[in-house]
Amino acid sequence: MTVSSLVDFQRLMDIFSSPRPNGSPGEKATCRALCDWLAGHDIPHRIHTFAQYPYYFELIGFWIIFSRTLLAAAIWLRWGWLAFGIAVVGLIGGALDVAYRIPLVSWPGYCAGKNILIEFEPGGAKQEVVISAHYDSKTELLDHRQRMFFLKNIRLGIFLTIFLGLFGPLDRFLLSRNADFADLVYWLGIGLGIILLILAWGLGLNLSIGRLLAQSPGAVDNGAACAILLGLAHEFASGKFSLKNTRVTLALFTGEEINMQGSRAYVLSKSWDLPAVAVNLEAMAQNGDYVIWEQDGSIFKLEFTSQSISKSVAEAVYDVAMRKVVPGGPIISDGSSFLAAGIPTAVLGTYDRRWGDSGFHRPTDNLTRVVIERLPEGVEIVKKFLLDHDKNRT
Repeated sequence: MTVSSLVDFQRLMDIFSSPRPNGSPGEKATCRALCDWLAGHDIPHRIHTFAQYPYYFELIGFWIIFSRTLLAAAIWLRWGWLAFGIAVVGLIGGALDVAYRIPLVSWPGYCAGKNILIEFEPGGAKQEVVISAHYDSKTELLDHRQRMFFLKNIRLGIFLTIFLGLFGPLDRFLLSRNADFADLVYWLGIGLGIILLILAWGLGLNLSIGRLLAQSPGAVDNGAACAILLGLAHEFASGKFSLKNTRVTLALFTGEEINMQGSRAYVLSKSWDLPAVAVNLEAMAQNGDYVIWEQDGSIFKLEFTSQSISKSVAEAVYDVAMRKVVPGGPIISDGSSFLAAGIPTAVLGTYDRRWGDSGFHRPTDNLTRVVIERLPEGVEIVKKFLLDHDKNRT
């Protein structure tokens, strides 16, 4: 009996075809629907609760716009040392939230996030594998490719913020000395301020107004991957599939779209008492090639995914689907949470023949992009990887 005859993947994708941004009624309804589905199929699971800041990017976007606009005004109005203070406070507000995960700006709206964990452990397990996907969705003004202009220029924006912060006192000093080139320096500051405003407003609006737009259903990013995990959970729970040496956790994370809050909280909550590896699934079941992303991380730091785990995943793809994977990257996904903890990780997904890796975080991420027949194929690929890893135990 095949997986497709056991699991109604169309029904699962109906669950994953409605918007579910973090902190929204849609996210909570999806969590309940998934727990009901698991209970209805007698699949044991548990909820991992963590501190969630659901308006993370909206608040950071507003902060970027406000602080950088105030800095530009400080230059234009020649506020001197006050410009330096505005620049410092503006940078600290974003950096503590993004780089150090201290919610200085993003704390309003705090609530409890819920990861869904499905765990299977044979007696005397010698190693652990986490297979993950995220069930939350996100909508942005720009899709993944369009926003790259602003993401690639984040360092330029930081440099301009620092430079203009120092520019304020310099301009005031030159003005007080009646320097011949004071006006030239002033107009240079105005020009650089305009560049900063373009970057700040472009990035800030993209981050902050997504909930006001037509919402992304999140069918591909990342509903299809979650459906694959549930299909695999059914295989385990029904006794159709088992391992001898490997503890397996199937993790349906929320909070991925707000800087991987759910997966990071999960990784930090565990003792990792066994040698562990992770495979994160992103944008599965599209009609194009399978892709393994070679780097994962954040806008500030990227790390290489595990070559050995990626190779094993690629072999499983070829054995099941008779397809060679293509390299891709970089990506920002839940895989980064495992890599940051030193856990070897691979990130597997698919491309769309028309859209490639674009069209996400938009209404174009809908059920028409999901090839239902490739969902059971995804289950078989993960099963093959797990069987091979179980035999070649560390």
